[in-house]
Amino acid sequence: MRRTLRSLAVAVATTAALATAGCGSGAATDTAANPYGLITPGTLLAATSGDQPPFSLLENGEPSGFTIALNDEVAKRLGLHTEYKQTDTAAAIQGLTARQYDMVASGLGITPEREKSILFAKGEYWSTTAALTLKAHPVAAMDGLAGKKVAVITGSVQVAYLKKINGAVATEFPSQNAAVSALHSGNVDALLVGGPDAEAYLKQFDDLAISAAQPVDHATTVAFQKGATALGAAYDAQLEAMVADGTYRRIYDRWFTQAPLPELLKIWPGLA
Repeated sequence: MRRTLRSLAVAVATTAALATAGCGSGAATDTAANPYGLITPGTLLAATSGDQPPFSLLENGEPSGFTIALNDEVAKRLGLHTEYKQTDTAAAIQGLTARQYDMVASGLGITPEREKSILFAKGEYWSTTAALTLKAHPVAAMDGLAGKKVAVITGSVQVAYLKKINGAVATEFPSQNAAVSALHSGNVDALLVGGPDAEAYLKQFDDLAISAAQPVDHATTVAFQKGATALGAAYDAQLEAMVADGTYRRIYDRWFTQAPLPELLKIWPGLA
């Protein structure tokens, strides 16, 4: 009986050891197959707005824009495929923190508040904040928005910016296209957006104007889940390589007519 019990104990211990070894081997294999901890190995699941020109827009139903072009090139160099899911900015950030997405591929402003919950790539663009109005009803300066109904996009950095303008009445919209429609219909007096976004709408609508603009204090870029440090580091390394070989500047010049601002050149001196 003792021999039987002893043999059984040895067998159980051996089985446990083999199981543990097997688990260890599997974990190592999983890490090797999915080094960036993606939801689906080999695929970047990216939330994008689709209505934030020139950073993220739809052309013939497909994602396009400056941010999309940069991301597609980075993904290709990392050997990854990108699957884009269209959603508004607020939902994209919420989905990222809930680990529903690997990244947000839109023009997100880097702010201290956002950095508490998500991980940003190095800055890809340095922008301005612009007040978009009808040509027939301009404002002389940002302070001229006092007493006006001003559209802002839910979850955007302009929401906080507008709070600094005393007397301005904020009206939030889920998308820029909806806000522009409200501007045309007279439901709001202005739309506060990033400078490049405003310029993109000027190309679409002859009756719009940028009445005022101010520099921002942060870069614009893409974001990842908070703990995705391996993905973030690999992404930044590829952006740096694209700056070095000229790919970054070629993509930049396709989407912007203004030369990179000095603040962006501090991040990427090779863009000069």
